[in-house]
Amino acid sequence: MQGAILRAFTCEGRGGNGAGVILLDEQIASGEKQRLAAEIGLSETAFVLQKDEENFDVSFFTPVCEVDLCGHATIAAFYYLGLTGVIKGSNEIKKVYQHAKAGRLGIEITFNDNAEYVLMQQKKPRYYGELAGRDLKKIADSLNMSENNIGLDNVKIFPTVVSTGLKDIMVPVKSREILNRLSVDLAGITDVSAEKDVVGYHVYTVEGGEIYARNFAPRVGIDEECATGTSNGALCCLLFKKNIISSEAKVIQGESMNEKSLIFVKIVQRDGSVDVHVGGKASIINKLEI
Repeated sequence: MQGAILRAFTCEGRGGNGAGVILLDEQIASGEKQRLAAEIGLSETAFVLQKDEENFDVSFFTPVCEVDLCGHATIAAFYYLGLTGVIKGSNEIKKVYQHAKAGRLGIEITFNDNAEYVLMQQKKPRYYGELAGRDLKKIADSLNMSENNIGLDNVKIFPTVVSTGLKDIMVPVKSREILNRLSVDLAGITDVSAEKDVVGYHVYTVEGGEIYARNFAPRVGIDEECATGTSNGALCCLLFKKNIISSEAKVIQGESMNEKSLIFVKIVQRDGSVDVHVGGKASIINKLEI
């Protein structure tokens, strides 16, 4: 085994979300993966086993449990595979596939001299309904704010459960100021997340043509993280469906954590269905001693 800690979805060489990446020589037990993920202590660690030149088995563990898919750990993992030469390329885009609990998903790695940029396919969006009434009050209470702060200016939109691999509640708030000064009740978010069977909240606003977001997932051991791929893919699918954004968007996350991160999202409509791709850059922080 070999591995490293990387930051994915970096912005101007800074910020990004830390992820552990471990390249396996052979498959190991889930309990051992869980032990290693807890020891590494980052929001997610990806375990990668190469099947052949184009196919990789990938599993994702938080410090407390396995999850079906993780966007930022995917970006980190395939950037590392390109950086270490497991996936080779020069001035080209290489297409490979990850096989995770969420399914078989395409990955594109852009190479110049080295791996530079990773774009990951997510599952087709699924919408599980809007939350209003009593649910709206519970969400507002768990964010320690008034129900009047939920929504977007000049747009009728409610908190909505969406998944492109992991279910989250997309919670709109009316300004970037409200978003950045949230002081959340993690126990309250955990309770609502368990009740609605979601990973957590993806709280967002749209201001000046830019999307800003924060992500809270205490139910799976993550109080807040500064960059999330799957959540932003699901969010942009929702906003695209509501005609709020076009087919390409950028999401800024992590501002309030002083870890500004940049996530690119591309939505492709074909044959009456929607494909969503999430991408970003990454940087290696240090190698892991395993």
